[in-house]
Amino acid sequence: MITISNVEQFKDAVITLQNNISDNLFIINSEEIYFTNIIIKIFKDKTDLELKSFNENVLYGHETKFENLLLKASNFPMMGGNQFFLIRDSNILIKDIEKYSKHLSSIPKSSVIVFFTSDPNFIKKKHMIDFFKTNGKIVNFKKIYDNQLSPWVKYISNQYGHELDYKTSQLVTELTGNNLNKINNEFEKLCFHHVDSKEINEKTILNHFGINNEYNLFELQNQYGKRNLNKVLKISDYFSKNSSKYPLQIVLNNLYNYYTKIFQIHSLKKLNNTEISQKLGLNPFFLNDFKDASTKINMKETVKILDIIKGYDLKSKGVSTITDNNRILTQLALEILG
Repeated sequence: MITISNVEQFKDAVITLQNNISDNLFIINSEEIYFTNIIIKIFKDKTDLELKSFNENVLYGHETKFENLLLKASNFPMMGGNQFFLIRDSNILIKDIEKYSKHLSSIPKSSVIVFFTSDPNFIKKKHMIDFFKTNGKIVNFKKIYDNQLSPWVKYISNQYGHELDYKTSQLVTELTGNNLNKINNEFEKLCFHHVDSKEINEKTILNHFGINNEYNLFELQNQYGKRNLNKVLKISDYFSKNSSKYPLQIVLNNLYNYYTKIFQIHSLKKLNNTEISQKLGLNPFFLNDFKDASTKINMKETVKILDIIKGYDLKSKGVSTITDNNRILTQLALEILG
């Protein structure tokens, strides 16, 4: 089984699949559609263009019956070579694997069947893993968490010939969220805008990803750090009016994490910058901004602000009497900075 949890492992897996498909049964498990699309393209590229209508079959699990799949796969491909059966959304279909295991293991080697699943509990499916380990190949993608996104953003940007620094890659994830397919689509759009410069900066991302530089989570926390009430109110009002892009809980969570790091900086004053960055899990590029903010409020005030944010998080969930989400960010700003 190939397990993928980082960019380098993914690159190796791609090269392996591109250069050598010795098995004819695969299961590709990923919750991220970006990986599914990449793997599907690898298999599709192996079919001769003039034979695609004969030897390339892209199916969907909920529309496919195992009996029909096996019947088609038992035939030999047109003009030799391989025929491919690429089955998206196979979570339900694959549950019958034991029932049809003998038939699957006896199909011609020229019929390549690839089941694409998105099962977070895949690793617990021992019978399925045992079958594919014996009869085929497994590629299992681990879930990517928010703090692991930056290398993937850089990788995707590199595929389009662009270079990003850490801060710009963080901005991309802020604008797109934890969704590699969306991130890929945004970089693809840059091609249509003929953005061909190798090094892309924050301004390029903000211009082409469709958001004004003044209105993003980075800028909100920076203005809180500078204690600029007017700017914070302006951004907060924008977020409230665009809550579909900036859900309240995400904004509050971002601010809570921001002030938590400021609290930690107060408690780590005896350490040097490298040690502080390591303790906080914070890129040194951002450390000075956090240290500057920590000079404007002491530890006691930071604790008070964290309690205030917690309180407003409860209000946003209807625990308190104030539940108008459109007012919460404004009230929060006035209470912290007013």
